Amino acid sequence: MVRYAELKGLYEVEKTIGCGGFAKVKLATHVATGEKVAIKIMNKTGLGDDLPRVKLELKALKSFSHQHICKLYQVIESETHFFIVIEYCSGGELFDHIVEKSRLSESESRTFFRQIVSGVAYLHNLGYAHRDLKPENVLLDKDQNLKLIDFGLCARPEGGMGSPLYTSCGSPTYAAPELVLGKKYLGPEVDVWAMGVLLYALLVGALPFDDINIDSLYKKILSGKYAEPPFLSPESKRLISCMLQVDPKKRITVQELLSHRWLTLGILDPVDYNSIDLKKYDKDCVDVMASYYNVNPERMWRHLKKWKYDYHTATYFLLLSRKKRGAVLRLLSLSGQLHLKMRLEETPRKERPQLKPLVITQEQRLGIKEDQTPYYDCIENIENCKPAKNENIDSPNVFLEPEKPSSVRKPQKRVRSPTLGEESSPVPSKKSATERSTPKTPERKRSASNSETPGSARRVLGSIERSLHKVRHVLTPRKNSEDPNQPVILSTKDLCNVSTTQCNDPEYVITELSKAFQKKGFECVRKGFTLRGKVEANVLHPCNGCSFELEICYLPPLGVITSRSQSCDTPPRSILKNGPMSFGTPTSVGASVTTPSSYKKNKKLEVGKERHFGFIGIKRKRLKGDSWCYKKVCEEVLAVTTKDLRQVTESAV
Repeated sequence: MVRYAELKGLYEVEKTIGCGGFAKVKLATHVATGEKVAIKIMNKTGLGDDLPRVKLELKALKSFSHQHICKLYQVIESETHFFIVIEYCSGGELFDHIVEKSRLSESESRTFFRQIVSGVAYLHNLGYAHRDLKPENVLLDKDQNLKLIDFGLCARPEGGMGSPLYTSCGSPTYAAPELVLGKKYLGPEVDVWAMGVLLYALLVGALPFDDINIDSLYKKILSGKYAEPPFLSPESKRLISCMLQVDPKKRITVQELLSHRWLTLGILDPVDYNSIDLKKYDKDCVDVMASYYNVNPERMWRHLKKWKYDYHTATYFLLLSRKKRGAVLRLLSLSGQLHLKMRLEETPRKERPQLKPLVITQEQRLGIKEDQTPYYDCIENIENCKPAKNENIDSPNVFLEPEKPSSVRKPQKRVRSPTLGEESSPVPSKKSATERSTPKTPERKRSASNSETPGSARRVLGSIERSLHKVRHVLTPRKNSEDPNQPVILSTKDLCNVSTTQCNDPEYVITELSKAFQKKGFECVRKGFTLRGKVEANVLHPCNGCSFELEICYLPPLGVITSRSQSCDTPPRSILKNGPMSFGTPTSVGASVTTPSSYKKNKKLEVGKERHFGFIGIKRKRLKGDSWCYKKVCEEVLAVTTKDLRQVTESAV
């Protein structure tokens, strides 16, 4: 059952993949194409003074078309919510990628930073400044391509990029000195400073300026002094220094970054920031949509090129995405879902009076031809649909939904007038064997004025059936073959933000994690095989505080298992390079990785799991708070746990 009526029949909403102060992001499936999308849902009542900022963000997203900026597909606005449908990036945040690897190599950092510079240069070329560049606002898709997101703080000066801005905004650790001082500033210059902090974070795995006290943090930023680890190459140090200049006039520009030696090393070509034209005419995609909506291609394209960012715009962009990766171009019409239809008109839509119930007699055929199906104007839901006269109405955003087919009988019936009897319907209803053998007498015919006509009865029964269908889905629990008292079993698609271990006892791993929390003085709450930790900002832990979650889970098989002995005794290769729970040298086939005797009572169950899944993983998730505090705490807790587990493993061997 869809919680939001605005998304019904358009998107199948799944799990929550992100949340903020007044918004949450849901993973969803675009019904017509079957493609995954992300839907940012914002409650208008919680926005308050930020409502103009949201509208500015939407205006900016509609004007962007770049391979390294997250694509906007559709905007749905109701009286209470904004539904912003955007590109789904399955690789997660760039920040989580840094946490996994502690720090990135210079080669990988160069690849990522070239993409960031390309996206920022494109923004500046359009006259926008991002003003909130940080790893948390950069996503990775399944091909490890970066996408810039969160343009809520972007600005477009009326006088161009050379015009000053006055609003101090963004994250303090990425703020330029002129922002700290509250002076007027130029958008491109503060973006370059933020990119310098971001590049430092990629190469070092830490922030150049960080302090629990905001005044001390600002003093460090104004001084421009930061640590330069010895593993940084001289060219990397020089580039970071050029971007982290306290005097904005001495700071390197974006145009100079495009052809800088460090960014072109091994590639030679300067960074390309030209856009990709998503709004061009594509014959294949237009033909597929025209066939689906039963209109001619020219008419379909006239509607699409208005770029209203409605469901049709989203469908077109997703078809382009499918074509780019070589997938089959098709639109789905799944059983049990509403098959969406539309009408495309070129005439402007006029204001219509509120529709009133119509009394239709047999002689009034709504002005339609015999082979034409009457349309319905959907006001709130299908129960409130009224038959409308077949007039020319420009309604590209209105989806006209035929009556939903019964779950018992699959073929769809032609929509009938709710006040017409069985005999007046263009298509006769299915008759029983008795009715086929016995002629119908005039006495069986019902009066057209009778309110309980077969048409209305069908509508009532259909409404009840749909309601019962929803109740069944709510009350019927999903089948779950997994033991609720055991950790979840990850699939190969769920290995993002997972640390591996060489232990096969989940109870022992979660116990050691709990001890590690106690040693570090962190708050810890256990629920099943999940630990939730919370760190308050204080002197002992110099960070801004955060809360996070560690979940114990079984890892999927990562290689071919040749025998039972190998499957039980040989640990798989670490999923993460230098992962915090990976001990380096794998145990030989003859060795046995065992657990303490205090956990032998679960041995039979673990052996059964071990045959198929082998070892235990720790899935990390930041709930809220400072990102770098989360990184530090995870490293500290997992380091303590790694040490304890290594001692147990070595003693067992």
